[in-house]
Amino acid sequence: MKSTITYLFSFLLSISIAYGQTECHYYHKKNCADKESYPMKYDSQSKSAVLGKGQSSEFHMVAYNGLDYRITLCAEENLGSQVQFKIYEKKRELIKDKEESMDEEGSASEGSSDDYSDDYSDGYSDDSYDDGYSDAYDDAYSEDMSGGQSNKPKFHLVKELLYDNSTDDYSNQLEFTADGSMSLIIEVTIPGEGSNQRLKIREMGCVGVLIEHIKSRQAGFH
Repeated sequence: MKSTITYLFSFLLSISIAYGQTECHYYHKKNCADKESYPMKYDSQSKSAVLGKGQSSEFHMVAYNGLDYRITLCAEENLGSQVQFKIYEKKRELIKDKEESMDEEGSASEGSSDDYSDDYSDGYSDDSYDDGYSDAYDDAYSEDMSGGQSNKPKFHLVKELLYDNSTDDYSNQLEFTADGSMSLIIEVTIPGEGSNQRLKIREMGCVGVLIEHIKSRQAGFH
């Protein structure tokens, strides 16, 4: 009898989570738009997700040169008023030779990750992002046909922090102009303590990130 009740509870919980994910699928379209801001075009890189207190999730976007962007965060009230979001730029960093590495051993720039990988589950819907950063760079020192090593430089990926709304009074909106084409990572963190146990339904909610863009306006006479 006890096992039957446990199974039934797990089944109902899975249905509730699935329903919540469906309801949250277009949460950013319905709830994140700022009607008082000047209009911009909807960007299909916008995302919505189901998150719980103490959880973090991230997804990728590309900001293209010549465009102004507006990123707006919105979340259900039960998740709190201080939802944090950070924006990182993903860059290739040249791997220096062993002699240079030994001279600079122990030094690392804040916000970077030498072993950063794209293999994670981010919880966001419809993430088909492809930034064109080929894994071939990891094989730059592979042996050539003659058995020797090529002279091509080798790179690894790092994350450079560009913005953190916790230092901006937890603002839910950011506008910027892309400085060339930029590979960005948007990370969202829900306040609260994480739990080793399964999150309760009332501790979960919809989170949306609305991305909009418009052609940059050039100043001066042309």
